[in-house]
Amino acid sequence: MDTDTEHALGGAISPTAGVPLRVAVYMRIDEAIRTGALPRASLIPSEAELGGRFNVSRTVIREALLLLEEDGLVHSRRGIGRFVSDHPPRSGIERLEPLERLISAGRPVRITRTEHTEQTSTSSFVTDFLGGDGHSSSWFIESVIGDGSGPIALTQEHLPASERLDGPLSPLRDVLASLPADATFLGAAHAAGLRFSGTSEITTGTAGATRATLLGIPAAQPILVLTRYLRFDGRPAFLSKSLINQHETTISITHHAY
Repeated sequence: MDTDTEHALGGAISPTAGVPLRVAVYMRIDEAIRTGALPRASLIPSEAELGGRFNVSRTVIREALLLLEEDGLVHSRRGIGRFVSDHPPRSGIERLEPLERLISAGRPVRITRTEHTEQTSTSSFVTDFLGGDGHSSSWFIESVIGDGSGPIALTQEHLPASERLDGPLSPLRDVLASLPADATFLGAAHAAGLRFSGTSEITTGTAGATRATLLGIPAAQPILVLTRYLRFDGRPAFLSKSLINQHETTISITHHAY
């Protein structure tokens, strides 16, 4: 591993609440690819080297590399190793569709705002990615997406506080200032021509009493949880957690490489 690559990859990755280690490893390698520290078509360090560098298990490294491969950022050559892809991914995880488009399946949906506020304290789930600490302010936007038969999904979007939405992030402040009540933030940003890069994670869980009430489902009913960690102009800028009633819809995130 040469000096430039070592510098770009950084040191040990510490566990942080709300961000699985495999996602943290994914983002570290993804950033090295984007900055050119890991050039196109170059050989990626071995699982053992990366595990030692980041101080995580080879299982975590393997899971992160599989995600990178699924997203078209790297590819494997049997008996040789993994290489950075010759061309960047064109869509899918790198051009994330707003949730309302993912779940609509061609049918009309409506969006109902349940909360839009600048919170004066922020959970570690948010600050671990967006920065700040528990006393930092952040924007919180909660919306229910449904159709004629009832709620389909609940999405909770987080952005940095207004004073941090300057410089390269100022387009996000403009979207916030004019955000209509019948659109998610990501949907409005997409309509304004803004594009993000980042990662998504789909897991299963339960809604709990409060969120289940908004979704109109039993608190213990299994749901899909879509978590997104997005960057704008290379900076952490948007974090969302969406709860999806899989009895009402299905979602797919697709990606097409060059």
